Amino acid sequence: MVDELGTVAGPIARPGVRTPGEPGHGSRWSGSAAAAAPGPGSGVVFAVLGPLEVWRGPGERVRIDQRKKRALLLTLLLHAGRWTSVEEMCLALWQDDAPRSALGNIKTYLSELRHTLPTPVGDPAVPASIRAVGPRAAVLRRPAGPGRIESRPGEYRLIVAPDEIDVVRFEQAVERGRVAARADAPAQAAELLEQALGWWRGSAFDELPAEVGGAESLRLEEARWSAREALIDARLALGEHDQVLPALRALAVEYPTRERLWAQLLVALERSGRRAEALREYRGLYRRMVTELGIEPGAELRRVHQEVLDPERGWPRSSSEPTGMPAPLNRH
Repeated sequence: MVDELGTVAGPIARPGVRTPGEPGHGSRWSGSAAAAAPGPGSGVVFAVLGPLEVWRGPGERVRIDQRKKRALLLTLLLHAGRWTSVEEMCLALWQDDAPRSALGNIKTYLSELRHTLPTPVGDPAVPASIRAVGPRAAVLRRPAGPGRIESRPGEYRLIVAPDEIDVVRFEQAVERGRVAARADAPAQAAELLEQALGWWRGSAFDELPAEVGGAESLRLEEARWSAREALIDARLALGEHDQVLPALRALAVEYPTRERLWAQLLVALERSGRRAEALREYRGLYRRMVTELGIEPGAELRRVHQEVLDPERGWPRSSSEPTGMPAPLNRH
């Protein structure tokens, strides 16, 4: 698996810019969470963008080793701020083979989690800017009171602040990066997107059965890909064509059907003086798509190909136009 922007060791480092987690970057977390960008609020982090981790504060990890308890907490985090039924918990823990003792077991696990999880800090005010970012953040609130887990007949709810979940921090950083990109600030966009991708340590909700966590896992993986591609756009806008080429080559081999990635590869090749190679890559991709998938490349990839054929034909984009693909080629 090629990590983030394609290097085995991690995101591509830019001269003079530290990637998240490097010494001096300002990371608050030790261990695998050290790659994350710090956020506001309490020091608690529930990390689900990879194997489940819970952090009470800087360097203080909460150990939750039992598989059933991990699955139960992940299920509550999947519905963070919303009520989760006992039936959903049973599905997450035992699929369709729940024992007769399932309800009692769930109550025991929840009781143990109540004693294990960090006590929330009372602060009912959640800034509108936090509530508005990301589909998950809208239903979360700053926890108040002594416990993390609330209950009512047949249902339970995990009380967690938006800035305590790595998913929300990731989504917020991505949104800020996109805002910077739209404001024609590619260096700031690249830094924010690198911070966002730094939260990832593996597949999200991978410890849950596919019927429970699969949809959210796929949504987040696509969001991760979108952030990767936005970061590549920012790096290309900074003129770092040669630096991103190794990553783009590796990613294109591993993910041969992502057309936007291939468009970015063509742009990077052309802008780094490898026009003939860019045209060869497109011909090979075209042949594979027609032969193996029975389809031709989409309109945007064809546009980039035409610009590689004749860069002088590249047309300007208005600042209000969506930046879903690399800007047209321009040698001057």
